[in-house]
Amino acid sequence: MKNFFLGFFIILTLSACKDSAKDPDTSTVKQETPKSQDDITKVTVTDRYGDEMEIMTNNTKNTVVVRLNGQSYELKKNIENPSFSTNDNKYQFTETKYEVTFLKKDADMVLFHAKKEKPTTKMASQ
Repeated sequence: MKNFFLGFFIILTLSACKDSAKDPDTSTVKQETPKSQDDITKVTVTDRYGDEMEIMTNNTKNTVVVRLNGQSYELKKNIENPSFSTNDNKYQFTETKYEVTFLKKDADMVLFHAKKEKPTTKMASQ
């Protein structure tokens, strides 16, 4: 009789363990975050007084976000010239190969002007 109950208990245990240990309702769901296809560059420029300006350029949308003194300015590409300006045309941002200028147009005041660091690598003379 003991063998009968022992056999019955083993069969019951094996039949109860057919399901996986993981509950399908509690499985981990991975959400993929869409990656931006925009070409964005971020540069921090320091002027001779030690003030810093952070420049984030989105080459795909032709916009620039300038952060200066705790304020952010979003500027868009001008069609007429190679600079960027705000929608209300109060601020203008110009960037050349070695200089950065950010000015307030209605007051004719330069808010930030700095020279970029030149690359230190030198080409071999030919």
